Amino acid sequence: MKKNKKIITTLVVTVIVIVGVILILEKLSNNQENKGNQYKNDQEENKIVEKYVKELEDGTKINISNKLNETKSLDGLEISNIQLTYKNGISVILADVRNTTNQDIELTPINLKLYDEQGNILETLDGLISKIKATEKTQLNIGVSNDFANAYDFTIEKK
Repeated sequence: MKKNKKIITTLVVTVIVIVGVILILEKLSNNQENKGNQYKNDQEENKIVEKYVKELEDGTKINISNKLNETKSLDGLEISNIQLTYKNGISVILADVRNTTNQDIELTPINLKLYDEQGNILETLDGLISKIKATEKTQLNIGVSNDFANAYDFTIEKK
């Protein structure tokens, strides 16, 4: 009789432990699912609206700000046809640079400042404008490993 009681007690304890483990695992699974749903909801709520970006099918972001695309001037240099793109972790600024003077302009180190719509500086980038003969044109090409595709405007100045 004592042997049967021991077996029954052992079975009852085993069943209680198994049920307890199942309930704990189910609760943990529900918590993980809720955390995943909460993370997804947080991402959707916190999604940044990129007002000045058009995204292509391949994931390339192209800046469409009219202000950023305005022609800029810097000591006889005309900066136009400005393009700001972001792809594969790199923002690239391309622009045509025309020497509007009658003299050759030597290699020119520059600072290019990107701004948001409120006029806050997003980033200051170093660049070089190559030597340009009088009235000729070259291309400015600056890359940086951050997403600045949503910039509103930029300024350019000599270093």
